[in-house]
Amino acid sequence: MSNCSATSMGATSEDAPSLTASAIVAPAVSGSHILRIEGYSRTKGLGNGKFITSETFSIGGHRWHLKYYPDSRDSKDSDLISIFLHLDHAADRKEVRAIFTISLLDQNGNKVPSYSKSSMLYCSFSAGRQGTMGYDLIKRSELEGSAAYLKDDAFSVRCDVTVAKEIFTKAIQVPGVGRSGVVEQEQKEGVVEQEQKEATSRPVGNGV
Repeated sequence: MSNCSATSMGATSEDAPSLTASAIVAPAVSGSHILRIEGYSRTKGLGNGKFITSETFSIGGHRWHLKYYPDSRDSKDSDLISIFLHLDHAADRKEVRAIFTISLLDQNGNKVPSYSKSSMLYCSFSAGRQGTMGYDLIKRSELEGSAAYLKDDAFSVRCDVTVAKEIFTKAIQVPGVGRSGVVEQEQKEGVVEQEQKEATSRPVGNGV
């Protein structure tokens, strides 16, 4: 048996239809860091898997640094230059989700599309051993063969990072829609209904 009941009482303000809205907000914070390697030729021969770190920088409230591997991070090919992003410290969180892009810069400071690599999706970083991700960026022979990239024994890379912040919900107003809009619609429907009643009750004559 249904607990619903019908009533013929007139509608009050408490009975009026209401319209509310809310939003799920997934904010993010972005930042960038440029690392310039000066005296590049003297960094070669450091050894496969060995790196030099950049200064620490802050993005999204967390501390990061870059790792520069002049002889590759991977033992399979020491002719590659590798750049990796490392999470030093996560503020108030054990895990940080971030999208990052590592790019070689030309001598004008512009990104070189053919030597720009991106995670595309959000990656999970944890401070410590699980906090390092990156790419083999360019072969040393290709870097050394272009004055557009290497000049005066120096070159630069850029790392762009977007950090996902905590997701939250909030109440919002729907622009242009409110109780006034509901009343106006009800009034239009009432006029149409009345016109239909009048049309059906109007007598039809045969004419003379």
